[in-house]
Amino acid sequence: NRGGGLVPMNAAQISALSQIQAQAIVNARPQTAVVGAGGAGKSDEKPTPQQIQNQIQLQAQALVHAHTQAQIGAGIYKGGDPAAKPKAAPQAAAPPPPAAAPVPPPTTVAPVAVKMPPQQHPPRQHPPPVQQQPA
Repeated sequence: NRGGGLVPMNAAQISALSQIQAQAIVNARPQTAVVGAGGAGKSDEKPTPQQIQNQIQLQAQALVHAHTQAQIGAGIYKGGDPAAKPKAAPQAAAPPPPAAAPVPPPTTVAPVAVKMPPQQHPPRQHPPPVQQQPA
């Protein structure tokens, strides 16, 4: 059962679905546009139309990514829309990229012995011995 119940979609279909979902999500909770715009997110604060549009755009981008990844993961993604994609004119073969400069092998570092002076500690003071009382 390829796709596990998902309907195969192309990029244009995913974009349209994501835009509708984003509008519904943001319009259901418009205060998210205030928080997303860097505001304090007070419950009584009303977002501007520009903040709402920005939040819808961000939400739509996230949904496009999520839907596309789900389609790819299920092995049913149809890719771009072939009807909307103009055919590219044939081009001459591009020259190969310039060769990268050789990377020198990593250098090794030999351990170094460092003589440290002995640490000076104050003499320990022991408590006086406890004397046993005859019973």
